[in-house]
Amino acid sequence: MTENPIVAPLADDDPMRLGPYRLLGVVGAGGMGKVYLGLDTAGRTAAVKALRAADDMDPGMLDRFRREAEVARSVRGPGVAAVLGHGMWGERPWLASEFLPGLTLTRAVERFGPFAEADVRALGAALAGTLAEIHAAGLVHRDLKPSNVVLTRGGPYVIDFGIARPEHGMTLTGAGSAPATPGFSAPEQALGRRTGPPGDVFALGAVLAFAATGRLPFGDGHPAAVQFRTVHEEPDLEGVPRALLGVVTDCLAKEPAQRPEPREVARRLRMERGAERGTARRTGWFAAHRPPLAQPLRPRRPAWRSGPLAAELARCTAAVDDTVRSAAPEAAPSRRRVTAAAASAAAVTVCAAGGGAGWWLLRGDRRGPGVPAATPLARYTTGTAPAPLWTRDGLATNGAGPLAAGEVVVAGTPKGLTAWAVDTGQRAWTWTDRGTPLPAAGLLAAGGVVLAVTTGGRLTAVDARDGRERWSRAVGATRLLAADADTAYVLDGERRLSALPLTGARARWTTQAATGTAKGAAAAAAGGRLVVAGSDGTVTAYRTDDRGSVAWHQDTAAEVALAPAVAGDTVYLGGASLRALTLADGTQRWAKPTPGGGAWGSPTSAQGSLYVAWQDQLIAVDARSGEQTWSLLPGTHALPTTAPVVQGRSLYHPLGADRFGPDDGVVTVDLRKAAAAWSLGGGGDQPWHLTGAANRVFLTHAGTLHAMPVL
Repeated sequence: MTENPIVAPLADDDPMRLGPYRLLGVVGAGGMGKVYLGLDTAGRTAAVKALRAADDMDPGMLDRFRREAEVARSVRGPGVAAVLGHGMWGERPWLASEFLPGLTLTRAVERFGPFAEADVRALGAALAGTLAEIHAAGLVHRDLKPSNVVLTRGGPYVIDFGIARPEHGMTLTGAGSAPATPGFSAPEQALGRRTGPPGDVFALGAVLAFAATGRLPFGDGHPAAVQFRTVHEEPDLEGVPRALLGVVTDCLAKEPAQRPEPREVARRLRMERGAERGTARRTGWFAAHRPPLAQPLRPRRPAWRSGPLAAELARCTAAVDDTVRSAAPEAAPSRRRVTAAAASAAAVTVCAAGGGAGWWLLRGDRRGPGVPAATPLARYTTGTAPAPLWTRDGLATNGAGPLAAGEVVVAGTPKGLTAWAVDTGQRAWTWTDRGTPLPAAGLLAAGGVVLAVTTGGRLTAVDARDGRERWSRAVGATRLLAADADTAYVLDGERRLSALPLTGARARWTTQAATGTAKGAAAAAAGGRLVVAGSDGTVTAYRTDDRGSVAWHQDTAAEVALAPAVAGDTVYLGGASLRALTLADGTQRWAKPTPGGGAWGSPTSAQGSLYVAWQDQLIAVDARSGEQTWSLLPGTHALPTTAPVVQGRSLYHPLGADRFGPDDGVVTVDLRKAAAAWSLGGGGDQPWHLTGAANRVFLTHAGTLHAMPVL
């Protein structure tokens, strides 16, 4: 998005409303679409990023925008704009995030000049901390640059996750296209090679050099020339304070392995003088200008909290507040009133918008498409379950689902499938064309469709928006294993594993599955791998782009199929040992035996931790090291085959004497306190099934669907 220095009036072809947001004006525009200043019915602002009309849209652009929305939902931290909702399937796909009244780093340096050393340190430490949060979510931003850093009175924010990818993903370079932004993309990214977290560290070094000097470290000019200098020449760091040269030079190392990790960058920037001389090879100018030894940094208010920049940010915030106040009294304003309100803010400095992420915050109305999300509970009484947000009856007893699919949650009924709106529980559609889906086969959602298996192994794709049948094929399916962006992976009655396009076309490949899948299986698909856990404890990873050839094989010594968990380039497995393996080749990164016999259950990866059941305990371990961080006794054995569901700062997990025993309800854990908050149900003979979406946890039990709040 290009930057616009004012909140401009809405044009005749601009929508007046997107989802729950009334649009007050335009704050940014570019080739993909526009960013609007939006206001919900409660008077809360949002940056609403919208694509052009669907009939004037490149399909690749829509795919990138949808990917941005999905990525934005998975990152949490104080340095990213909180996602408030999105609508991906309407005429104007949109993404709403926290509105950031402020200046991009590009504009701040243009208007107020290069930053002082202390301000560069504060900026760099904050950005490094944000990158650490992004990487902990298994993602790489891939386009960090000054125009994607917004300075607000609360500090710097990283925006625009449009080309962010899971850490194992490749660059998005296509034929003749540029990978990210020349001068800030790392050498490996410029060459079209695999780009991981070190690529973001390189970009951070370039951003800090720009902030300190006002110049691009690899110059400007034709993009190809800038990229050539990035790959083959040393950066121009003339003007970077001597005490910062070490950390900036290390960030800009040509080899990814020589760059420090973000948390190390933050630690070094918080020192007044660099104790280390860095790890990158140093010659020439730097060798002759070594910085002095380290001393603790003395506290100082950064530029965005004092001085001319802070005054400008305050003026921006006040002007936006005036715009909102002038528009707030009208519940359904005319276009003339909206245009006048936006024009009254003609002096507002840009309030940069873009895809950021955080946990869901907004609970809006449903006047348009979108995924409004529940506000976390402000308080609760320990041991007392809060009232459900809504409940619905009439489900098939112990039927298929629940399954979150975009704006709806889907579950099996005695005659087929029914979908309810995620936020209100209003019935969205019912599908009864093929009968009741087989519970043992499961449900899948991907690519805008819900996949279900009915009698005879017939696989059917139903449109997630309206419940219309897109296609149906008799493939002998017995189990829906997993899906990625364009393919569903299905097991049939003869233990054949097939990769079926979501369009309904013929199978891309079919291969014989491992023997352990005869009595059931659980799976995950990511990063070019389909990881299938069999009922005999074996786990096999298949190459999804190589006709299903086996990439690696493991034996977990489990007696049931334990669903694997994937985060970034790592897959986590339960069993006799809780282990972390490299997704691509199965190399073990760490393994943690059980504390005393038995097996670990199916793990869940969230917020840099793994949550997993073992006998009568729920345990959290650090996802990077496998070190235990806490455990608690919920009072009974946790079902080993069911992975916990994490939403917001809550963990929901079903309980039972063992996998064949009676229902003992569901426990909810407050992850902030590592303590049980409340429990639900117990004492029956039917299991609970869980899923989560939009700051809600959906549970089915005994024919009823419950939408529960989170913390």
